[in-house]
Amino acid sequence: MKPASGTRIRWIGAALALKVLGVLSACGTSTEPSDQVQGAPFIATSLRVAGPWFTDEQGRVVVLHGTNMINKLPPFAPDSLGFGDKDLSFLAANGFNAIRLGFIWAGVEPSPGIYDDTYIDRVVSTAILAEKYGLLPMLDFHQDGYSMQTGGDGAPDWAVITDGAPKLPIPGSAGGLVNGLIPFENFWDDAKAPDGIGLQEHYAAAWRHIALRLSGTPHLVYEIFNEPYAGIVDNAACADPVGCPEFEVGKLAPFYEKVLAALRPADPDRMILVEPQFTFGIGVRSWLPRFSDTNIAFAFHDYCVEEVVGLPATAGCDALDSVPLANAEDHFGSTGEPNIMNEFGAGAPPNEMAALMAQADARMLSWVQWAYWAQDAQQPQTYGIVADINKGPYGTNVKQDLLAILNEPFPRLVSGTPRAWQWDAGTATFSAAYTTTRADGSGSFPLGSVSEFFVNPRYYPSGYRVEVEGGSVVSDPQSSYLRVAAQAPYVKLSVRPK
Repeated sequence: MKPASGTRIRWIGAALALKVLGVLSACGTSTEPSDQVQGAPFIATSLRVAGPWFTDEQGRVVVLHGTNMINKLPPFAPDSLGFGDKDLSFLAANGFNAIRLGFIWAGVEPSPGIYDDTYIDRVVSTAILAEKYGLLPMLDFHQDGYSMQTGGDGAPDWAVITDGAPKLPIPGSAGGLVNGLIPFENFWDDAKAPDGIGLQEHYAAAWRHIALRLSGTPHLVYEIFNEPYAGIVDNAACADPVGCPEFEVGKLAPFYEKVLAALRPADPDRMILVEPQFTFGIGVRSWLPRFSDTNIAFAFHDYCVEEVVGLPATAGCDALDSVPLANAEDHFGSTGEPNIMNEFGAGAPPNEMAALMAQADARMLSWVQWAYWAQDAQQPQTYGIVADINKGPYGTNVKQDLLAILNEPFPRLVSGTPRAWQWDAGTATFSAAYTTTRADGSGSFPLGSVSEFFVNPRYYPSGYRVEVEGGSVVSDPQSSYLRVAAQAPYVKLSVRPK
């Protein structure tokens, strides 16, 4: 989702005309190459869920701060935009430890059952490069508005079944939304592709094809489907704030199970993200049930509805942004599947983003901001971390006000269970507390086990001082990676300017 303009305005205008609220996807952020992180970057391996947490192969809690880099236009690969070493080095230097990269189904399977491995390898190569810089790649099948044929991106042309309606959206009318919803309806009904095989079977097989190529790589997370949107019939049964119970329980959850059944034999242990229906990000609750798979996490988006429909943001965004957060907590309470906020921002004012991130910190959430660079049809390509992807993350091309918010200190790796963390930008004070109890409840980490916190030097031009109760600092003085060894079952620390 993102601020309305161009294609999005037409979709939302049409949605309002149909009494259906619609939103799509986007976002952005940046930093200076002079901010260099000290020490070798840690990258999480073999992520698993443990209560509300993500844990690595040693059972340590991993907190993710990341950004999105999706190429929604042909050839659909981030490296075709020039995204590479300089950008990943920049992100690592500013504390990011995750990046969401997108496959576009149209690029993966340009013809029914025919996969473009050259394209797949391009995206995979970027993911492997991200690992080199300590960023965990999160690979999703990205779509907005179903396909390019319906004014968005995602599905290949052969998978756009419109029942005779024109494929291209009609600007400024309800026709564009209707024409987008019809292909969605056919997809959820598993209509037959031109080769007589169901669309969902093709989609699941495409995921299996990718999983077979990546099953030996431990530093990855999969996300099955970005912003699933109910079809034209199911939308009529949706309501705000009740949501879309018939769609999520009757169609979306079985679709996820179908994809899981296809890829799990190829990749049995990977952590996989599932998303609720599209309007969750503006305050509509989810009805997704608990999945039988034991390594599933719940990925949700959070956008202020005022901005999504094209209104200027107000102080009310703080309260509006809190609704998806609360709904995500409720979802965890009913399913036990942990949360990650993997889209937010999209050009929102810095003060709103700071307020939302403070709420996320209070809930000890991992997050992935939208986006490193903004690329959306008919959207201004100026709200990312970098303004121009061709110029690189240098000088005025970096949104320093946005970057200053996004590269806040946070616990990257905890040998135990976090109890709280907080960042006060006004006083440049970071505080955190944790216990040595393992997140999965299987005992405790031994005393001396080390936890790691990112502390960006930009906030401490004269250095920082650390106060620790129940532990000791074992990292180099003024290191960007603050490492603390536990000397008691409960550790509390604070970081302040010298």
